[in-house]
Amino acid sequence: MVHGDASTSDLAAARQQIGALESALAEAQAALAAARAALDEARAGYQGLVEVLNQSPAPTAMWQGDDFTYTFVNPAYCAALPGREFLGRPLVEVAPEAKEQGLLDLFNHVYRTGNPFIASELPVAVRDPTTGRDEQRWFNVVYAPVRDGAGAIVGVCHFSVELTEQVRARQAAEARAAELRRSAELIAAQQETIRALGTPLLPLAPGVLAMPLVGPIDTRRSEQIMEGLLHGVAKEGASTVILDVTGVETIDTQAANAMIRAAQSVRLLGARVLITGIQPAMAQVLVQLGIDLRGIATFSTLRSGIAAALGAR
Repeated sequence: MVHGDASTSDLAAARQQIGALESALAEAQAALAAARAALDEARAGYQGLVEVLNQSPAPTAMWQGDDFTYTFVNPAYCAALPGREFLGRPLVEVAPEAKEQGLLDLFNHVYRTGNPFIASELPVAVRDPTTGRDEQRWFNVVYAPVRDGAGAIVGVCHFSVELTEQVRARQAAEARAAELRRSAELIAAQQETIRALGTPLLPLAPGVLAMPLVGPIDTRRSEQIMEGLLHGVAKEGASTVILDVTGVETIDTQAANAMIRAAQSVRLLGARVLITGIQPAMAQVLVQLGIDLRGIATFSTLRSGIAAALGAR
């Protein structure tokens, strides 16, 4: 009876151990199923992310390790750097110009510190592998660290938007604007030269100035005549100014009044005005217009006016 009781006890203990093992196995299987579900979900999320990045128009690439081996490139990235093989190859092997331009130093900084690098309109010389020539292009870029599940940095991810066309268009517009500014400055200088030539003030002798006028006289030129006379008299300390109108083919009320105002203004500065070159036809027009030249000496020729001015000194 004692032997039978021992066998029964051993059998119960064995059954208890089997039950515990079965329970542990069920828990392990449940945990494995949960892990598989989580892995499937992560794979689905990763695949979804890959699909999004592949559809993105922004060039995107990922590198792993301190040699920055390509692990992912999307079609936009391949299109931006055509004719190259990427996956499984280090950055400096695929794009040696990256090291030449200091971009590899930026990658190393991101990889070591975990601080992303963000830049707007970053100039990058992209080499054409078929010709070996570099083409200047511009990008908005982000270089961000890639971390594993434990948070350790394992690589670098690149996102960019190419702005080459926009930058070139802006540069062309800026160059055009600068050209227009230069043209405007040139026109202004030419206009000033024309103004100076149109209202020249010539020193004939100490204290004697002459302004020969040629062509029509409008409102703007009338103002220039007065300005030139007043400035010249004040600067030279002139006592006599000869206003020669030999080259003025026609004269109207506006031009005649301009001459009178100029003469009166000069007289206020203590200088006298001689008007030369008045021809009979012009004299007749001045009379018809009622222009009063009293107090202003007039001469038919510039020579006679100069003689009078020099003789009166």
